[in-house]
Amino acid sequence: MHIPKYLYKYRSMHTKKDREHTLRILTHNEIYFAKCTEFNDPFDCNLHISCEGDFTTHKEKLRKLNPDFSEAKLDIQTQKDLQQENIKKRERKVNNDIQRITENAGIFSMSVKRDNLLMWSHYADYHRGICIEFKTTNSKLFGCDLLKVDYVVNHPRFTIYDEADFEFVKKRVSTKSKDWEYEEEWRIIFRETGCQYFPSEELNGVILGAYISKRSKAMVLKCLSETNCTVKLYEAHKCKNRFGLDIIPIK
Repeated sequence: MHIPKYLYKYRSMHTKKDREHTLRILTHNEIYFAKCTEFNDPFDCNLHISCEGDFTTHKEKLRKLNPDFSEAKLDIQTQKDLQQENIKKRERKVNNDIQRITENAGIFSMSVKRDNLLMWSHYADYHRGICIEFKTTNSKLFGCDLLKVDYVVNHPRFTIYDEADFEFVKKRVSTKSKDWEYEEEWRIIFRETGCQYFPSEELNGVILGAYISKRSKAMVLKCLSETNCTVKLYEAHKCKNRFGLDIIPIK
């Protein structure tokens, strides 16, 4: 899987809380891993996992676990395990286990796009905020593995042989509806929520929104002037001949 060289976080400067959280990324190298319940999509990370299994695969699984079982006993146990009530029982346990792990996990979302009109509107206060550029290092960001979000129509399937562990939770939280495909999102999942620090050298650039206020722009420039790292500065400009943005370096 190809890991993007740069990933982008759209941020608002609208409220006092928005400004504080946004500017702390620039001044304190501090990012926030959110709970899935804080997302604007109520279906995000809220998937029902259906369990499934087939006779032949399950019988072979039992044979490896119970080499002393006779063929007849393997057939009886396989039929019992695959009864609908037992599948549903397994399904309830799987969903409860995954929900428990997911609720405690922290998620940091980014995009490969820095000029998406919808994301500037949705996440950066209608182009009055900023977009922060992070640079990946050795295919990681902040020392963490990156998950590419998979956009699908149907929920992920789960066999009765899979384990409801943290690895499956990663798959669950990186699966979203195709309606969100335009975001081209990547995620980092952490075992807990809250603020975490990241290496300053991975903060690579800041893009000022096309309609950012003079006050917000001054705040951002002041914060950047106080940091020790070299951060590239850009401005988003409304294109003259199409619906789009030009990202122009500020020298």
